[in-house]
Amino acid sequence: MTREDNLPDMSFMPTPDELQKWHLFKDAGGPTFAGSPSWKRFMAFLEENFLASGLFDISRDTFTYNRWFTSDDRNAGSWTLALDGKEVPVASYWAYSGSTPPAGLTAPLVYYDQDNPPASIEGKIAVFDIPVLPPDSLPPEMLNPGFEYASDPDSVPKDSFITDQFYQVTYYSLFGGLGDILVQGKAAGGLVIADMAPGHAAGIYTLPPPPTEFGVPGLFLDRVSGRQVRQAAMEGRMATLKLMAMREKAEAYFLSGFLPGMNYGKAEDEMVLLITHTDGPGLSQENGALGILAVIRYFSHIPRNERQRTLLVLLDPQHYMPGRHSIKWYSLHPETASRIVASMGVEHLGQIEFRTKGDDFFPTGLPEVTKVFVQDNEALIKRAVRAVKDNQLPRAMVHCPSREGQGMWEGMGDVALKRHLPGFALSSLMSAYLSTEARINTFDKDLAMKQVAVAVQLTGELMKADLREIAVPQGD
Repeated sequence: MTREDNLPDMSFMPTPDELQKWHLFKDAGGPTFAGSPSWKRFMAFLEENFLASGLFDISRDTFTYNRWFTSDDRNAGSWTLALDGKEVPVASYWAYSGSTPPAGLTAPLVYYDQDNPPASIEGKIAVFDIPVLPPDSLPPEMLNPGFEYASDPDSVPKDSFITDQFYQVTYYSLFGGLGDILVQGKAAGGLVIADMAPGHAAGIYTLPPPPTEFGVPGLFLDRVSGRQVRQAAMEGRMATLKLMAMREKAEAYFLSGFLPGMNYGKAEDEMVLLITHTDGPGLSQENGALGILAVIRYFSHIPRNERQRTLLVLLDPQHYMPGRHSIKWYSLHPETASRIVASMGVEHLGQIEFRTKGDDFFPTGLPEVTKVFVQDNEALIKRAVRAVKDNQLPRAMVHCPSREGQGMWEGMGDVALKRHLPGFALSSLMSAYLSTEARINTFDKDLAMKQVAVAVQLTGELMKADLREIAVPQGD
């Protein structure tokens, strides 16, 4: 399945230019939120190409949900803020918050100090600052996690940029409960100020979105606009907030299919799960399906009677939905799920690193750090390290979260952990990819090529390994 030296046969792989072409197609559609026209376009592309690559028995498990949406073009005028009739730049909108009439709503601003809340926010536009992440609120391994191996250990970032960004992006909808404050206080609207540079905050999409639309329109501001708005709120000045949103009953689906192994359709068939999500705001935030497509294309060149296990592809559309991950695909297909003996997660490919200096946001010229998740088994860890070395993957960290001090799972590694499977997952740090403005200029085809090669090599290992050798602790 790979050459004798364990490296993938590059003649079976898409070229970097093909990867670029696939990503240009995806980027042309913009964000792929589940059930949206762009998502449907992306899924049609994937299904066509998976079929052409030999995937059998492709099926859809369809469901509907109430999709709230607005324009993702900041120049469309669908979400704006004005003070004294002068427009203030807005970074983004609060997904599933609420909406206003086309002219917006005009109301007094009020600053909401969470340590000393105002007497009333009823009928007003409440202004919140995201508080600073307390220095002792996270364990050390989350701020500076260890690893089994790093290809460039001296270049692994030691700053808290990624952790702080994730905290700020999730605070207002998850940790801070700001939506509840707005609803219970009968506010007219809400403004959230992040301590983020303008380019960094631009296009940030709410993660996770509220379980349902909560009915109070909200906007997201960077720290530059935030200074002006905070002062205006402390003075009780008037503002006009506009957020024009639409709703629809959207249909989305899980897409699954099989690249048959030698025992496909027989009682003794075993399956390796290839999993990713398909919905999200940015180009490489949810491009794992393109990586899995490359993996399937690779193994389609291997004769079926040499494929010791079947590859099961599962594309999950619930990552950026309200009530995310509420539908359990495995419970819908218990017989198939019972055949899964290993898993490989793939997401966030080809990302380049970004940082801030003052109020500027820019690429550093380095690839984003690749995180290679591995289950707690020495044979698996050795295979992961070898794959990183063999394919010369830069700034890669092989880590085993089940071992103390090595952070949390990522890259769909939770599937292996929850189902007690031997497995790997490939992901990246997220310095600029939680935004609708993370487009093709943030993608590096050559980096993605090396990451795909690692995914191919590790998938091949799972297809042929003795399950006794790669068994993992079964937990409680």
